[in-house]
Amino acid sequence: MKILCCGFFPALQRTIEYASFRPGEVNRARKVSVAASGKATNTARVLKILGADPLMLSFAGGGTGETVRDLLAKEQLPCRWVETKAETRICQTLLSDDHDGCTELVENSLPLSAGEWKAFVKTFTELAGDFDRIVFSGNLPSHAPQDIYAELLSLTDGKKVLIDTYGAPLLAALEHRPAVVKINAEELRSTFKSKAPIDELTAELMSLGAGAVGITQGKAQAMLFIPGSSYTFSIPQIKALNPIGSGDAVSAGTVFALTKGHSPVEAFVFGLACGTSNAMNIEPGVVKPEQIAALVPQISVEK
Repeated sequence: MKILCCGFFPALQRTIEYASFRPGEVNRARKVSVAASGKATNTARVLKILGADPLMLSFAGGGTGETVRDLLAKEQLPCRWVETKAETRICQTLLSDDHDGCTELVENSLPLSAGEWKAFVKTFTELAGDFDRIVFSGNLPSHAPQDIYAELLSLTDGKKVLIDTYGAPLLAALEHRPAVVKINAEELRSTFKSKAPIDELTAELMSLGAGAVGITQGKAQAMLFIPGSSYTFSIPQIKALNPIGSGDAVSAGTVFALTKGHSPVEAFVFGLACGTSNAMNIEPGVVKPEQIAALVPQISVEK
């Protein structure tokens, strides 16, 4: 099961744990852990844990990029890197025992040259035909070419693509009919700059070319829209340690199950179980098969 995970802006992720955290005061960390992260990285890591054969394709640059590459090499996560002069970003997650959720400090990615973008497209063209499925994931800053997903999708069969992005890059890509769009409710409304009901906005996505649309809403009900039907999914209420990477785990689990021949509904249930498992672990993009097995039966589906 060969799955290509495409993203552009990986990160060196520092997760800092506190007993308590007070803004504006001196806060002493209990523990600091460092890992490679970013949406494509997390997706590929989850797929490897599940037993797939993933390859991550991404940019890397500068000393931070070297660190990210070294970390993933130690994980034995297969990667193909496109060199860039832009330093790979650093992101930090702050976790505190006295607060639910997390605080995320995200560096913006630096602009890439036209030549570097062309090199990425060339590398993708060389690789894409060898994979059963392709996952595109990541939101694009304004300095990135907003049609890059559309360009890459035009070079492959949309029937084997899941895309996780929003806004103009997503709308441009829909012309090439990706099999699955994975998006959260806030991103969906932002894409259309509208507060219209979710089913209306999703119908618009599908009229533009999306084959199916999976929507997450954190702890609230998730939704799946396929031609002629829609479904809601209850999410098990768990003690979330770190939600970073949960959306990527949903994408990974969904693609994994689809590639194994499961129906879209079954695949999304499995994806949601993966996303929930991710939130139960401190490290981003980490799931545990025993947690997933326990969570799947707890997700109820209503048509």
